Amino acid sequence: MTSQKFINKATIEFGRRIFGEQVRREPATLKEQYRKFQYYQTAHHKLGLMEHDRLWGEQPAVKEAMRRLRLSEPEVWDERSFRISRAINFDIKKMYLPKDEWVQYETDVPYLQPFLAEIEREQAEDEHWKKVLA
Repeated sequence: MTSQKFINKATIEFGRRIFGEQVRREPATLKEQYRKFQYYQTAHHKLGLMEHDRLWGEQPAVKEAMRRLRLSEPEVWDERSFRISRAINFDIKKMYLPKDEWVQYETDVPYLQPFLAEIEREQAEDEHWKKVLA
């Protein structure tokens, strides 16, 4: 077991609970193929970061999603923190992880997605009730 698999164990398990056994399929449509192409054009996967590790708390919904992740899935939050600190360290040194530790597109888990979807539903419900009660 490589260190990368150990570092992302809780995140991958969380992704399987939420999204099922296969988080991402092999791209079938042109749009999905382009998304995979874009994924590999950035350097975050070479630093061991997952796509949602790059989200930061500029937006209120993202900030709330991270708060909920920290409370409900502390192991995933700890793994996220470690991946970010390791990526900062490697970026300062102008280095990349060994190729076998890079995050692959198929194993990248959008772990904030359930929280972001829940927050979006709550905001839509709030807007609906504001219109009804106004």
